[in-house]
Amino acid sequence: MFSLEQQSVLASHRPTGFDYLRIILSVAIIAWHSVMVCYGAAAERPFYTGPLRPLIEFLVPSFFALSGFLVAGSLVRTEHLPTFLTLRVLRIFPALCCEVVISALLIGVLLTSLPLSEYFTHPTFARYFLNILGEIQYYLPGVFEQNNSKVVNVQLWTIPYELKCYIGISVVFLLSLHRRPMAFLCLLIAATLVFTVMNFTYWEMHYAGRPSGRSVVWAFFWGVAIYLLREKIPHSFSLFCGAVAATWLLLQRPETDFLAAPTVAYVTVYIGLLNVRRTPVLWAGDISYGIYLYGFAIQQATYQLLPEFRAWHENFLISLAVASVFGYLSWKGVELPVLNQKKVVIAAVKAWTDQCVVIVRRYVRPSA
Repeated sequence: MFSLEQQSVLASHRPTGFDYLRIILSVAIIAWHSVMVCYGAAAERPFYTGPLRPLIEFLVPSFFALSGFLVAGSLVRTEHLPTFLTLRVLRIFPALCCEVVISALLIGVLLTSLPLSEYFTHPTFARYFLNILGEIQYYLPGVFEQNNSKVVNVQLWTIPYELKCYIGISVVFLLSLHRRPMAFLCLLIAATLVFTVMNFTYWEMHYAGRPSGRSVVWAFFWGVAIYLLREKIPHSFSLFCGAVAATWLLLQRPETDFLAAPTVAYVTVYIGLLNVRRTPVLWAGDISYGIYLYGFAIQQATYQLLPEFRAWHENFLISLAVASVFGYLSWKGVELPVLNQKKVVIAAVKAWTDQCVVIVRRYVRPSA
């Protein structure tokens, strides 16, 4: 039986499973959002208390677990916190900035019910650009006012929690816990149990909607833990089946969302490390982030502009096609060009941090 590390080596550390999984999760999230877009938020509530709750609640935590596993690998390989954080900024913020600008200056301008002079001077318009800083704003003035929801970009609720994940993994690095994986695992298990008890008492008992921010962050850290222990954890189909069953059971109720985090992470990593044959789906590049970023605004625009296609499956199929184009353009026009410059940027960051170290050592000398 191979370990997770051995399975990764077999694929030269570039398994296609993660690529397929990112796309599948992005598409599934658009499918799920089509319920809210077409029928309103009230139509979602029965799903959160019904038999399909585990499937719905798996989507975003799986994204975070996937990110935790891959981001931990980036941190371990770089062993340089400023470089690591620079890589995260390059991956997340250029595409996010473009999405915010396009939503405000293209989608909003075309679809607002207000005169453009009033639209541009409305305080909600200016506040919308705080999304770039992780201060999420969901509305644009006069946009989607006749839709079931006025929200422009509901999917961005995850951005602040993603930033918290990067802060958290930076603390893991500074405490050298990435070099002591068993210590990190013990802390994670203890905290998971404590948070579960708190969940049963007062934290999330009132919550019956999307996954809580705390639970998706926890899935991220279990993804980190699995990466740090990848040489000891088996890539086992039997273990995968057990994890799927446990995930389905634990996600039935919000009180046990924290307990589901390790099984969600294992299911995600197991699938991600499968080296499935490449198909045309992957030829366009990593379009999943763009699909995720633009999907909801496109769904809302589709609902408004095409009133004859307001069944959920019609909205889903049309929006997915358009979002895929936006995802491709985002990858080719924004994300990939930025990533192609990462060596230059990283070299500059390392030079700057090295200079800072020299200055600090020059003026901060240990006392005799």
